[in-house]
Amino acid sequence: MTGRPTVLAVNDPLRARLILLLALWLVAIAAMAVLSPYFFRASTVPYLLQYVPILGLLGLGQTLVILAGGPGIDLSVGSIVSLVGVAVGGLFTMGVDIWIASALGLLLGTALGFINGFLVNVLRIPSLMATLATMFAFGGLALATTAGRPIGGFPPEFAWLGQGRTFGLPNAFLFVLLPVAVILHVMLTRTTIGRHIVACGNDDRAAHLSGLNVVRLRIGLYALSGTLAALGSIISMSWFLAARPDAGRGMELLAVTIAVLGGTHIFGGMGGVPGTIVAILIVTTLQIGLQLANISAAWQLGLIGVLLIVSVSRLSEWRRAKGAKS
Repeated sequence: MTGRPTVLAVNDPLRARLILLLALWLVAIAAMAVLSPYFFRASTVPYLLQYVPILGLLGLGQTLVILAGGPGIDLSVGSIVSLVGVAVGGLFTMGVDIWIASALGLLLGTALGFINGFLVNVLRIPSLMATLATMFAFGGLALATTAGRPIGGFPPEFAWLGQGRTFGLPNAFLFVLLPVAVILHVMLTRTTIGRHIVACGNDDRAAHLSGLNVVRLRIGLYALSGTLAALGSIISMSWFLAARPDAGRGMELLAVTIAVLGGTHIFGGMGGVPGTIVAILIVTTLQIGLQLANISAAWQLGLIGVLLIVSVSRLSEWRRAKGAKS
């Protein structure tokens, strides 16, 4: 098995990709400023960053799952957000301290992710079908157990994570998303397990023959994706001080979009955290800017779709160029 030891090496196409994404983000900022006179107000940055952590955590989890190949994908992360929220809310109404209930919610998210990993990697059900099935199962369970009604009544101190700010920036961004992103980036670029993830995505058979436990690694990444989705659910509950059974609806597709837009190849082996983070900022900037300009959500989705198509086509060209040089 051959390959470079890091995801973002000196001559890696992802470096050029990251520069392109940063340029796109600047273009998006300029375009939104033209569309809405409110976009450049001082309150816009904290408002924008308020939306980033939840989608960011889902996008990072999706990046890891896709990066390890298979091909892997997790369409259930939005439903995990919903189900974990309902479970934490249920525990709280039974008298469990909200922070203890949240910790148990993280364990539940990990378990749900493990189920996905088991279905895909042990039972060999294609990831698209397996996680589509669990998306409906987890989401349906969240709705059935609450009859579609939100669970509220969380204590005001719980709002520290989702509503609180430090130095004018959201606590969820400063104390959750940024540390998680840094840890995952270091893991992918500076550790053996990061090299193993990339190796599995490049050629799982070669990785297996070299002694890597591909199945265990991929199951672990699905479990980690579930944990990150559960963490996003806790942030959502803390923000709204309520657990909604539909809180994660539609987030799974945005998470996939963010991962792929950020440079993660859909069949694995290429990707990284920096591109995913910038992709989150691009998507969130477009959403907030178009909302401030009172432009229909349909146009928001259409614009993101165009970006994704261009992104995938460019990444495919880069991957072919990389293969031709090697």
